Amino acid sequence: MPPPGGGGETVVPYATTLVVDVDEPELVPRVPGESVRLLAQVRVAVLDRAQGDHADPGQLALLIALDLAEHRRERMVTAMRAALAAMPSGAWFAVVTAAGGRGNGNGPMRYYPAEPGAWTPADRQHRVNAAFAMGAAPLAADGAPKSSGYEGWLGEARRMFAGCDRPLRRLLLVTDAGTGYEDASLTEELAACGTSFTCEVVAVGTGWDYQPLERIVSRLRGTADHAGPDFAAELAEAVRRACRRAVPALPLEVTVRPGVRIESFVQFKPQHLELAADPLSGPLRHVFHALPWDPEGTGSDFLLDLRVDGAGDPLGEVLQFAMVSLGPQHEAVTARWRDPGLPPARTASSASDETTGGSSRFLDSRNRMIAHLKKGLTCLEAGRRADAERHLGQAAAVAHRLRARWVLDEIEVWGDIHDAAAGSVSVSLPADAHRVSVTLMRLGARSANEGTSRTAGRQHTACPRPDCREPAVPGALYCVRCGEELS
Repeated sequence: MPPPGGGGETVVPYATTLVVDVDEPELVPRVPGESVRLLAQVRVAVLDRAQGDHADPGQLALLIALDLAEHRRERMVTAMRAALAAMPSGAWFAVVTAAGGRGNGNGPMRYYPAEPGAWTPADRQHRVNAAFAMGAAPLAADGAPKSSGYEGWLGEARRMFAGCDRPLRRLLLVTDAGTGYEDASLTEELAACGTSFTCEVVAVGTGWDYQPLERIVSRLRGTADHAGPDFAAELAEAVRRACRRAVPALPLEVTVRPGVRIESFVQFKPQHLELAADPLSGPLRHVFHALPWDPEGTGSDFLLDLRVDGAGDPLGEVLQFAMVSLGPQHEAVTARWRDPGLPPARTASSASDETTGGSSRFLDSRNRMIAHLKKGLTCLEAGRRADAERHLGQAAAVAHRLRARWVLDEIEVWGDIHDAAAGSVSVSLPADAHRVSVTLMRLGARSANEGTSRTAGRQHTACPRPDCREPAVPGALYCVRCGEELS
């Protein structure tokens, strides 16, 4: 299969590297009518050679969406002051709030600046004006259901960014309990958003549902964090995160030959995330929008899982089953069908096992470990003890083999590990639904390759109430679960 050519290729104005490794290049067994699994590790690095840690403010547009109830007004004003102070001079910004927050409908509306579709520079005067205006910003009425789902906030952001010519566009969605969503509508809106902007989420309080938030940040290449009643530190950090230097979206493309299908495409660095192909791509050419590339050239690792049908293929010949592309760079995914009657070729790669870092089998084991951990927590939240113990036990067994201590520590929060190697785990019910949600959202921000979260290595504290003991991030003033003041 020749590499894709012709016009329409993505222009990559940065120094990039693309490497594809198939560490087990022989496909066996060859059984008529059955497909075979083919794993390939994809490594990407992107370097823009710019100076400094932050993006050029002249390229940035920040939209803050305040999906909050009226009783949070005072703390919202404090948080917005911190957010405005964290913006670099020269960036554009705007604020969207809930319209008619006193009972006349709660759909999103442009609030600052007041002109429809307008953006304003983050200079001293506009920061002061915006901070003052926040005291009268309409918020959702307390106790009233919010009429606009998450798809409504995303739709308003999409319309705002459509009139913005700055290339680095960031949405900061601050949300608490009460906003619902419809699967079909949210899916449709996320598809419409495409890669026109990224999204950082701050989930305030305890009543939010982690699932739509995880979908939003996964599709829009952002991160989600949770916060207690006082969320100024978290919102300011989200602003700083959004303003970090980042290479604009460079999609990875995977073109497969007929008879090959993509089972999954998982990113491991900088975050663990299962990528979804652009719904407009396919059936043979699939476009994946990964998380923003590290502009300093730190590598990103991916695992490409293919199902290969070899009907009619010759034995023993190196064949191309797929092509991975990053702009003008193309790397082939090749393997060969081995005659079942012949011994396998002895290669260094085929001798590696799943505990050897840097191999596709190692990444596949990591992916299965995290998938079982997530499924186990979901079953735990639903009160399904047997299913929770089965999935958490399988996660523990893989973690034991891979020496992933952080996974075993996480499981021990929810129960006891009797024999990690055998996958013997027992859990305690009922489980705290909010703590499960926080954990599942944190897993979306954990680097599966490094086994650390964004706050790894930093001192954590916990709620002092004996009946709570909710972990807290550095700088938190109140417990995100019960509201108790932290020491």
